[in-house]
Formats: sequence, C-alpha cells, structure tokens
Amino acid sequence: MKSQNMKRKTNAYRGLLPLTVSLTLICSGLVAMADNLIVNSFDAGISGIDWQNFRSYAYSYAEVWDPTQDSQGNPNSGSMYLTVNWPLHNDPTWNQNWNDVQLAFYTGSFDSANYITFELDIKVDVTNSFPALDGTYGALELIVNNPWTTVVGWATITATNGWQHFKGYFSGIPGGTYSEAVIGLISNGGSSLTNTVNYWIDNIVFTAPPSVHTNRPNLSIAPAPPAGLTCIASQPGGTYQRQMIATVNSDYSWNTATAVSNSTTYSLSIARFPGPNYPGFTGQMFMIPQAGMIGSPIDDSIDWDSSDVAALYVGVNQDRTATATFQYKTNNPSSWITALVVTQQCLAGPLGKWTVTFKNDTNVTLTAPDRTSTNFTIPAADAAFFADPLYVYVGDQPNINGNIGQSATFSRVTVAGSAGAIDDNFVANGTPGQPYVLNTNIWTLNTADPNGVFITAPDAKYWISWPLPDAGFTNLYATDDLKNKISGLQWVSLPVSATGWLDVAGVTRLTVVNQSTLNAAFSNPPGRSFFGLFHQ
Repeated sequence: MKSQNMKRKTNAYRGLLPLTVSLTLICSGLVAMADNLIVNSFDAGISGIDWQNFRSYAYSYAEVWDPTQDSQGNPNSGSMYLTVNWPLHNDPTWNQNWNDVQLAFYTGSFDSANYITFELDIKVDVTNSFPALDGTYGALELIVNNPWTTVVGWATITATNGWQHFKGYFSGIPGGTYSEAVIGLISNGGSSLTNTVNYWIDNIVFTAPPSVHTNRPNLSIAPAPPAGLTCIASQPGGTYQRQMIATVNSDYSWNTATAVSNSTTYSLSIARFPGPNYPGFTGQMFMIPQAGMIGSPIDDSIDWDSSDVAALYVGVNQDRTATATFQYKTNNPSSWITALVVTQQCLAGPLGKWTVTFKNDTNVTLTAPDRTSTNFTIPAADAAFFADPLYVYVGDQPNINGNIGQSATFSRVTVAGSAGAIDDNFVANGTPGQPYVLNTNIWTLNTADPNGVFITAPDAKYWISWPLPDAGFTNLYATDDLKNKISGLQWVSLPVSATGWLDVAGVTRLTVVNQSTLNAAFSNPPGRSFFGLFHQ
C-alpha cells in the first residue's frame, strides 16, 4: 500500500479543536498514600489460609514455604510453592470442562470502596510442570468472599519462566463489605491442564488510593464512533464477556415452517471496529432457539449455555483484512463443540455489511462487505433445531484480556424473510439533544456490564477519557477560551446525564461529548472547545 504524507494548515479549520486540558484544584501538593491491605506476602511462612478446595478432580496437592523465591527479590521474604497434580490426559476422569481449585485467605472485614485493585504475583516452575493443551498453564480467577463475588473471572497464566503480575479492579464489583480473598486456578477447554503444575504465589495485596486527592488525570480525546449501537467490553477482567443486545420477540427463524419466505437474511453492519493490534476481538450475531436454552433468553453466556446455536463472528486480521466465521452447534449445552465452521475473508476489512442468507432451510450463503461470498449447506436434521421461537443477539466479545476496554459500533441490523422482521439503525426514532436509547419493542440488553452498551448519537463528536482512579471529580468542563477561569464560572459544566460517566474495565473513565451538548452548554455552537476536570 502506498502511504501519503499529510500536511495540516492550522489556520484553515474553524471547527472544534481536538485539544485537551486537564486541570485540577487540590488542597495539598503532598502525595499521601492510604495503607494497602497486605493479604499475604509470605515473609516467613504460608499461614493465613482460611480454607482450600481442591475438589475431587485434582489428584492431590501440596503447599510449602519457599524462602528462595520472592517476586520482588527480597532476601528476607519468600513465597508459597503450590503443587497441583491434575489428572493425566489418558485418565478417564480427565476432561475439558471447567475445573478449578481454590485457596481462600482471611483479610478481615473490609470495604471494597476503600481499595482500587486486587493484585498478586505468580511464577510457574516450568522445569517441573506440564503445560495445558494450548501451551499455557491454565488460568487464574480472583474472588472476594462473604458474599462471593468475582473480581477477575479468567486471566491466562502464560508459559514463561518469570513472575507474572495479575490484578483486578474493585470498581467492577458491587461496593460492600467482604472478608476473604480467594485465588482460583482453572483448567478448562483448550487450557485444560494435565499432570503436575507447580506454582509460586506471592504478594497478595489490595491497593489503596491516595489518602488526599493528588491525582491529576491526563485527558485523552478521540473522534466518537459513527451513529449506532456501541458495545464496549467494559467489564473488569471479563475475558469472555458478551456485550450484546437480544431481541424481545422470538419469531426470527429461517425455518420455512414459520418463515414468510423460503429465503431469510440476517445482516450486521459494522461502523467502527478495533484495529489489528487487538486480535481475537469479535463482532457477533447469534441465532438461538428457545427450545435449547437452559433458562431465560437473557443470559450473558447464552451461546455457551444453550444446546443449539448458530453464530456469525467477525474479526480483523494482522494485515487489516477481516474474516467472518459462521458456525453452529446442536445438542451441545455448556460447551462449544461445532457441527460446522465456514469462513469468508474480506480484503476491505471489517467495516460494512455482513450477511448470512438461508434458502430452503439448508442452503446458506455468507457474504462479506466487499460482496465476496461462500456457499455451503447444513443437514436438514440440524436445521430443524432452529425453528421458532428463535431469538437474535448482536454485540461483541474481547476473548483476550488485552482486548478488554475495546469496542465496536453497529450501524444497522436487519432480519428479513422470517415471521418477524427487523430493520434498525438504532437512531431513526431519536431526538437530537436527547439521549438515544434502544427501541424496547425490538431489543433488550443481554450484557456482562450494561453500562458498556449504549447508542451513539448522530452528532457525537468526541470520546474524552482519562485513567482511574479519579475520586473527587464529578463531571467534565469545557471552555472556548483558555484564558477563562473556573472561579469566574467561565468554564461550563457538561452534565453527566448528557456525557455519561462510564467506568471502562476499572481502568478508564469515558465521557461522550455530543455537538448538541456543547451547543446547549454555550448557548450557541462554539468555534472551538477545550476540556478539563476540576476537583470538587
């Protein structure tokens, strides 16, 4: 691809200037830290374990103190050396189901609002350990107890000789009082463990925020996505979080027994998508019959839990092309063993309209935005599983911890040919200057974190964000002249009701600035805008 050098003429553009200013008013210039809660640093032993549950799946386990290994290299401290003997691959009990073992450490009663992160260090003794099927050493989960609440549901333990640092954010769980820190080691799916794994565990800590407000977060600005449904993977630690919406009605099957046509089309138009630095992130559409659901249609793991699922996934490749994957399963609840997998590449990338068309129940065409397509068939017996009542789901999923916080925006979803029809661009019935919301006659939320799914307005201008924690800041301010002073009320307050105040994965605060919000704040369209935070 030929690159072009672009030149900017600073005096030729009269619109809003993408300049950010981070301002804070603080009481003191001294940094004072509140006390971290040291759950266990294993300085002289492995005391402090409240209980442990190695279940019946693991053969055996052993724990000893090792004074020769400390994650911070402290010669006066050590770590816990944990041995878990997982079933051998040829053992009849070995499986790829979710199997975890857990250790609980007493913390005393604590309020999660007083802490930022749950952190610890793990090192795998790779010389004396056996990797999982995918080459990793399984995964980690972090939980607080009484009541039982997951902070991190899945964090991969990679194949490395060094210490690995893990953390989860308390901002992602309900605030309240807890009394235990629980560490879980997971064997599941491709990360199913076999034989012996030896782990060093060290420095289980809850980190505290500054005891006085000395934080001066730096603001970042980016263009807002195009209008449509925006789904942010905003749940802290949610590797496989589904940030989706679901149809309210269930008459969207392609099965000709109920469809009004022998040809039914499902389409998903992508307007914004992460780039190639975020492999594994998927935009997705599910078609799921109610007959195969294990419970309610509102289930944030609906595709895993249900026995019969047809799914369309779209992801970006390293060369900026995109690949769509159509797959389905039948009679396979709480798993994802596919009956068929078909892919279609799009050289133009992930943006645009992706379509799956079913003709006469079994003939299927998968079409990319560049109009390339592939045809295939599914057995009639399998197609019969997907009769009405059938729900449609739309959204995205990170699939890798590094993708948490990323988002996709969908500009249109259509279903045509089934008994029920959908043609929704998500903003057609909205009112400029008012919040745009889902059409509740068509959709409902089906998310791991409802705050991360919202409608981006047609006049959305900027995403302004900054790192957490941001205690003491309550809303964004704006001015059209940097000479203006906050003390003279020359900076206008942008209401949270208009911009939002979204916690993205416990790491970032996000606000969305619409043109109509700026117009209302300034009483006229400002020629330029600067944004800031002021400590309350």
